Amino acid sequence: KIVDRIDGDADGYIATDELKAWIKRVQKRYVYENVAKVWVDYDLNKDNKISWDEYKQATYGYYLANPEEFEDATDQFSFKKMLPRDERRFKAADLNGDLAAEKEEFTAFLHPEEFEHMKDIVVLVSPRPVDT
Repeated sequence: KIVDRIDGDADGYIATDELKAWIKRVQKRYVYENVAKVWVDYDLNKDNKISWDEYKQATYGYYLANPEEFEDATDQFSFKKMLPRDERRFKAADLNGDLAAEKEEFTAFLHPEEFEHMKDIVVLVSPRPVDT
């Protein structure tokens, strides 16, 4: 059944370009479904935009409100690194610079690998290769 859906020219074979197109289509569908699922968790004031403050509160609110609980935890360094990294990525995705992401901007924030204008940020946060 799936072969028939991938086989765009209905010749009974799946060509490389047909398979690539199928993979891209399925990936894109996953990305947008993922954003739709989490949107309500971040749009705290229900204005159909997610501000940096809303995202920060939803993601880091407990940590920011209770930093003393994390003083001895080894995770404290992760939180301290993640927050500025997320802010850089959020600002890169925010094309109009209003610090309030509409759906497409939030999609670029959550899935930067899917957007050309986010390429630099993806490279910046990618793990560095291990020297051997």
